[in-house]
Amino acid sequence: MKERKHKKIKIVIITIITVILLWVIYDFTPLIKVPLANKIYGTSKCKLSNTGNNSKVELDDEDHPMVSLPAGSVWKCGLCYRVGHYPNSNTPKLCDICSRITNRCNQCAKLKE
Repeated sequence: MKERKHKKIKIVIITIITVILLWVIYDFTPLIKVPLANKIYGTSKCKLSNTGNNSKVELDDEDHPMVSLPAGSVWKCGLCYRVGHYPNSNTPKLCDICSRITNRCNQCAKLKE
């Protein structure tokens, strides 16, 4: 009987510690990724965010080229190294999650306004 209680208590304690660790890791992710993104990509602003439009505006520059090959491409996020597939050769530099956390354009990895 006592062994069962001790086993249940251990399981509850391990579960609580796991939840706390996951919460801390998730909560402090921006504190880790933002300085890393600044170090890798700098602090220049994205031209796409200056348009004031939330929709994709077609810009023809080196960061947002309009011409791309139709073949699907495999790409890797520059911060978390998550691998993804993209429908054309104009692959983004950051995944959607890292882009959102660091407030950067996922196509050129520059800061949004």
